[in-house]
Amino acid sequence: MLYSQKLEVYSGPLSPAVEQAIIDIKQYFGVSDLKVLSFDRWHIVIPVTYEVSLPSNGAVNNIDIRPEEPMLIKLSLEDYPNFAPFILSDREDFPKSQLSHLYFTEESEPARLCMVRETPNEWFARIKMSDFLDVGQQWLYKAGTGLLNEDGDEFDPTRVEGNVLAKHVYKYDMLYEVVKGDQRLLPDYPMAILISGFAKASNKRPYYKTLMPVPFIVLPKVLEAVSEVYNPEKQNEGQNKENPLFSVLLWHPDNKVEELYLTKKPATFAHLKTFFSIRGIDIGNILATLEKQGVLIKLGVPIIYAMRRPNKVIGYNGEYEFFNFVLIMSQGGVAAIKDTDEVIIQSHIEPFGSMLAGYISGKPKSASTLYVGAGSLGSKMIMHDARAGNLHIGVQDNKPLLQHNLVRHELFAQHVGQNKAKAIVETIENFYTTESTDGLKAYEQSVVLMKADDWEPYKYLVDTTASRQVSNYLTLTDLPSQLRYIKSEIADEGKLGLLYAEGSDRNPRMDDLLYYTCYLATKDQKLANWRRADASRKIETLNIGLGCSSATSIMADDQISLHASAFSRTIVGLKHQDAIKSGIIFTCHAENASTGIVLSSNTFDVQPFEVLPCQSGSEWSVRMLSGTCERLLKLSNDHAPVETGGVLIGIANYKTKVVHVFDILTEPQDSQGTCTGFKRGIKGLPQEVEAIKNVTGDVIGYVGEWHTHPMDLKRLSQKDMETINDLKVLNRKVPIPTCALIVTTDEVLPFVFE
Repeated sequence: MLYSQKLEVYSGPLSPAVEQAIIDIKQYFGVSDLKVLSFDRWHIVIPVTYEVSLPSNGAVNNIDIRPEEPMLIKLSLEDYPNFAPFILSDREDFPKSQLSHLYFTEESEPARLCMVRETPNEWFARIKMSDFLDVGQQWLYKAGTGLLNEDGDEFDPTRVEGNVLAKHVYKYDMLYEVVKGDQRLLPDYPMAILISGFAKASNKRPYYKTLMPVPFIVLPKVLEAVSEVYNPEKQNEGQNKENPLFSVLLWHPDNKVEELYLTKKPATFAHLKTFFSIRGIDIGNILATLEKQGVLIKLGVPIIYAMRRPNKVIGYNGEYEFFNFVLIMSQGGVAAIKDTDEVIIQSHIEPFGSMLAGYISGKPKSASTLYVGAGSLGSKMIMHDARAGNLHIGVQDNKPLLQHNLVRHELFAQHVGQNKAKAIVETIENFYTTESTDGLKAYEQSVVLMKADDWEPYKYLVDTTASRQVSNYLTLTDLPSQLRYIKSEIADEGKLGLLYAEGSDRNPRMDDLLYYTCYLATKDQKLANWRRADASRKIETLNIGLGCSSATSIMADDQISLHASAFSRTIVGLKHQDAIKSGIIFTCHAENASTGIVLSSNTFDVQPFEVLPCQSGSEWSVRMLSGTCERLLKLSNDHAPVETGGVLIGIANYKTKVVHVFDILTEPQDSQGTCTGFKRGIKGLPQEVEAIKNVTGDVIGYVGEWHTHPMDLKRLSQKDMETINDLKVLNRKVPIPTCALIVTTDEVLPFVFE
């Protein structure tokens, strides 16, 4: 019997696209005339016959695939070609139960071929009608020759997506462990119960989310906890915040393997009873037992059946295929269930979890990270990390979300007034409702009030505050040895993103990297443009970064998001270097142009600084760019036995008591050196120093003197001290400390005086 024999000829209007599709179908099958039949009010079908090339002794495994297969091409009257056509079998006796790659259909419906694993509409948008019909030809050939399954010995699961709107969210592996371990709620029944929740999506479609199995020993406590948050008067309104309920998980009492595909979709309780009865399960008795236990608290009862397959199910880690139903009971409970009560079929979907997030994002699993600052920049970087599956994140921020923060923050209006760190952590926890989020922690106190134990769980500390106070504190704080300090900020009105990462053993240190970035303006034109622009704003103190939490910082959300994305990708790379010794400075430039935006980036590898404690007994130290000592010693030996010298280029920080040296200038032409002394000249020197100051935005400049003692006097001479005293008077007017380096044949000795 053919389905098409029951259908009437369609006599209504056809769109030009549908008319062209019919022409294409005629050409493909080489016929001049085809019937157009009315399938329902929205669709037509065109009966066709496929010629199937089969082995000489017929289809393999005695599957009833015939040399000539009558099929139906189903087209949407209004939405073709935006909605893909379907290919249906025209035979009522088509062997649905023996074949994979078919959608789960009603018993009275024709079999529908599943032709592609991706979204059918997207797939059809890329191909012609003839290509589509070719795939139907290939499907029938593979069905007849045993090649339909292309996944080795794995079992292809039933396609229930086609006509199913409701979803049941749970971890396959969690249910698999329950069934595989025969973890029964009661000894007499192959059954477990699961704590679940009911909700409706924005499109009003209901879905269930299952969290965990409930052993019988803790059932009373779970029921008590559920009763505290559940309001039965609102059970059909979806108004309970928690909206809990219990799902029922069943499996075959003898763990029997089932090879056939389901072709009947239970639509009523009578169908459901038959479905379970042929598998030795009395669903009515089980429901009555659960009702006595107080488990059936809603009129909708989710029921999951674990069907054991002969092989591992494709895409999952076990041999069980789960079928999901919802029985809609009347108010009278189990005793009042009628055979006609509705049963809804659901499709399964895996919950959002860390493994799934990592797989979809394509990012390697992140190490534990503490973010200092949860402002607009920080919130975006935190969310990038969380959405990639990192569940070991700490967030520190002691400020609430304010109204104006909504312009560019990852949080939304419902979080206004809440502490930023706490609100972000709670938001991430809501992503991962089916797995432990103990690794997520909010620190609502100031960073300076955090204890030593607070740092210990983390491998990376990412400062997103653009705060010099925070930077100074973290630079001078004794952080755990395993914790790598990274800082990110946005400068030059959003045109420049800067990320710094300390090296091994905190060398180079963060202050080295911050100031060295300014010095790099002498070598990088884009950094020079930033420093000049920064200086033109007449900033009296160094302000490398622009904070993104202030209402007066004018910067668009997409500009911050651009840099946040670049920073996140860079940090991923840093986290997966095998042996990190050097520090990193990463720059991201986003320049506006007439044709849009021009993006570029650069990475500077910074070797450990040479750290020299002051010889004069002060608290100061000198931190010099790698290779500086080697240059100085070479100059000392090259000029020996005559003394030589010059000036130091860098910056002095009174807060950290550090003189940072990035370069040295050698003796000017009018300098005089002898075996017993050196008098530095000035010819061309002021202009050279001024050029460095200008290009670095008045940040980097003269910071001290150096001269050699080729006779290896490893202290300041009397004449050196007289010069030092003169310099101290001049330097206090700037103010900078007075720094002098004595360079012998084998040692560099710093002396710093305030």
